[in-house]
Amino acid sequence: MYKARFFQLEELAYPELFEAFSDAGDRLWMCFDPRALLTLDRLRERYGPIVVNDWKSGGGFRLSGLRPMDSRVGAALSQHKFGRAFDCKFRKADPAEVRADILSRPWSETFEHITRIEDFHGMGWVHFDVANHDKKEWGIKVVRP
Repeated sequence: MYKARFFQLEELAYPELFEAFSDAGDRLWMCFDPRALLTLDRLRERYGPIVVNDWKSGGGFRLSGLRPMDSRVGAALSQHKFGRAFDCKFRKADPAEVRADILSRPWSETFEHITRIEDFHGMGWVHFDVANHDKKEWGIKVVRP
């Protein structure tokens, strides 16, 4: 089982899930796709500190990682609901530059599992996911409005 090296479960899961299973130990890691977790760690190594969720420390981000299936945030079949997506707020990197870097080197080790990113005007974060998308055939899918 892959467990993120640079992130705690409460930074990746929504509060109700984390609190309901806070005594489950490592079992909550099973909710996440290991490719997404590995990519998150690699992004942290490359760009420095990243915030996904910060609700545990009193911040306002609670649905930037795993989301409940009945969440109205994002798409009905959002990859967040399947543990395959994260919204990353970089402390030392510009999100537009990170997206450009991902698209310029899609097969680098850091980005090898990323199949889709979002690029909306004014985004202050980087959404990536590891959805079932034929990256070899079509490249990284860029979701725009």
